Amino acid sequence: MRKRHMSYAAALALAVAMAVPASASAVNDQNIEAGFQPQKNANVVFGQPANLSDQFSKNGTLRVNLFFSDIQGTPPALDVVDIHLPEEVKVTTKGLAECSPSQIEGQPPEAASAACNKAQVGNGLATALGLTAQGDALLFNGTKQNGNPTLLAHIFTANVPIVLVAEIQNSPLGSPYGKALHTPVSTSAGGAVPPGIVVTRTEFTQISKTFKDKKLLKKAKKAKKQGNTKKYKKLKKKAKRTFLSAKCTDGTLSYRADFDHAPPAPDQSPTYEQPCTS
Repeated sequence: MRKRHMSYAAALALAVAMAVPASASAVNDQNIEAGFQPQKNANVVFGQPANLSDQFSKNGTLRVNLFFSDIQGTPPALDVVDIHLPEEVKVTTKGLAECSPSQIEGQPPEAASAACNKAQVGNGLATALGLTAQGDALLFNGTKQNGNPTLLAHIFTANVPIVLVAEIQNSPLGSPYGKALHTPVSTSAGGAVPPGIVVTRTEFTQISKTFKDKKLLKKAKKAKKQGNTKKYKKLKKKAKRTFLSAKCTDGTLSYRADFDHAPPAPDQSPTYEQPCTS
């Protein structure tokens, strides 16, 4: 069975997001909780049904929580995490401002948010092993990697800024999953989490963004100048976009996270289901 190489995040995180390890007998269990609602900046409650129709919503907010439970001893190193989103969820990045990792690497949350404000699509919290204080977690629309869109998860815990790149791919698992967030986590796997730092919870409480495609708006203005009112209205309406939208087809939105650990620790693949109305 092949190793799954995917992403910490979130962060939808989404992301994109990170959690930690696994052992046996319900010790060091890794978990995923997730939920979607069809409003912008909604308060998404885990377990609450998503009020959707059989058509894609005009807006949407996603909440993703990756965390461990009953940790004992020294947890194994997390190399990669793959977050599989429901096939009913659509991710739109075309026309959205992009942020490169170099713009936010080494920056505290406030500076990172200011540097890539137009590309920010989410926020939340993160905690590290041995610390009670929560840190900030931010999510940005990143520059493309391997021809695919990316999400940048900026995690600030233990006063250490960490930027993880989650590549948005088609889930290799197929139905009931659609997109997957593939993110290397540990430095040994190509990520940014150095040895000695264990992020025990990454929760993106609000992943949501509405934006306008500037290229389409430019075309709309040109059409207006040319007197083509019909084309102008059509392009102007099309330029209004939302980062996340979803519909309901079979009554359930299915989520999964594949946690790939450094050997000899076993991998884990917890799942989570959210009811939806159609």
